[in-house]
Amino acid sequence: MIVTIVAQTVVSGLRPLLSYEALALDASATELGVLTASFSVVSLIVAVPLGRAVDRWGERPFLTVGLAVMAAVSLSLLAPQRLTSLVAGSALLGLGHLGTMLGIQTLIARTEDGAQGDRRFSVFTIVNSTGQMLAPAAAGLLAGHVGAADAAGGSFSGSRAFAAAAIATALGLAASVGLGRSPRSRGGRAGRAVRLPRGGFRTVLKVRSMPNALLASFTVLSSIDLLGAYLPAYGAQRGLSVRTVGLLLAVQGAASLVARVGMLRLIRLLTRRRLLSLSMLVAAGGLAALPLVDQLPGLCLLMVVIGFGLGLGQPITLGWVAEHAPDGLQGTAMSMRLGGNLLGQTLVPVSVGAVAWATGLAAAFLSPAALLATAGFFVFRSRLRE
Repeated sequence: MIVTIVAQTVVSGLRPLLSYEALALDASATELGVLTASFSVVSLIVAVPLGRAVDRWGERPFLTVGLAVMAAVSLSLLAPQRLTSLVAGSALLGLGHLGTMLGIQTLIARTEDGAQGDRRFSVFTIVNSTGQMLAPAAAGLLAGHVGAADAAGGSFSGSRAFAAAAIATALGLAASVGLGRSPRSRGGRAGRAVRLPRGGFRTVLKVRSMPNALLASFTVLSSIDLLGAYLPAYGAQRGLSVRTVGLLLAVQGAASLVARVGMLRLIRLLTRRRLLSLSMLVAAGGLAALPLVDQLPGLCLLMVVIGFGLGLGQPITLGWVAEHAPDGLQGTAMSMRLGGNLLGQTLVPVSVGAVAWATGLAAAFLSPAALLATAGFFVFRSRLRE
């Protein structure tokens, strides 16, 4: 959990700051979309092979290397940047985050016993929410104040936040030393590869309703990404400071945390399928209303609604995928879920960025709202396990 909160805090803190760095370089809405997509494009290519490697070699080496890559990226951001270097740094940050999260999720999946899957992934995502809640506000405080004119003039500097991210990731590396192999790991002794079950990708994909779980997961995560990427631009357009935008993202993270704390009770009340579809529709409504509100109290209220709705998608789909993954292919199943997320993170921001460039920033919020509503409808009509 220490490794998890470090990784999530660093990523959640750095990604909005990368958008501000790009704005300081006069990046357009389309270029912001490219920057956002770069976080996932390299990871998308290697996700499934990396999952197979985790099944073969075990979790710990991959999460440790992932943390090391994140630390290196944090340090590199202390140097003067160009838009191309920001895109490269974002891509490496995504690759490091993929290795860390895949290692942690596979470790949890291999130690869960079916009935406890929702509970353990609920705890895991609560820790993630803690990072999402703390990181934007802390990054905003470290980066200082910047308004629309400052961003356009290129005066933004996040050096203190980047240095703090490097220190935090080093602490995560120290914590990873204490991680052993999961009790049910099929990796055999450390450093020894094992023979994997046949089928892999196709075997996992044939599991009942797996496509619906993957659809819900990547739609929710893409929406979270778009919100984090374009809220700074929305705030700059309306004269909101970095600290105010950080506060709004922190409110979203806090609402997600509350939703995940109460998730098990909500599942018992509504069933897994209904709760997942309802949460996606609630988030869609909040995102659709966001461009219509420009007062801080109203924005905070909408971020509560959006955060609550988006907070439930990841733990519900994580628990389901872990519970139904074929034995010995947990890493492959988790990498397919992450790969689906990355596909959405790659295609959706670029597409939405192009639409936002042509029609205005409102499209950056209306587009994910439409995607969430559509995916929520399909999930409701699916045969996803109750």
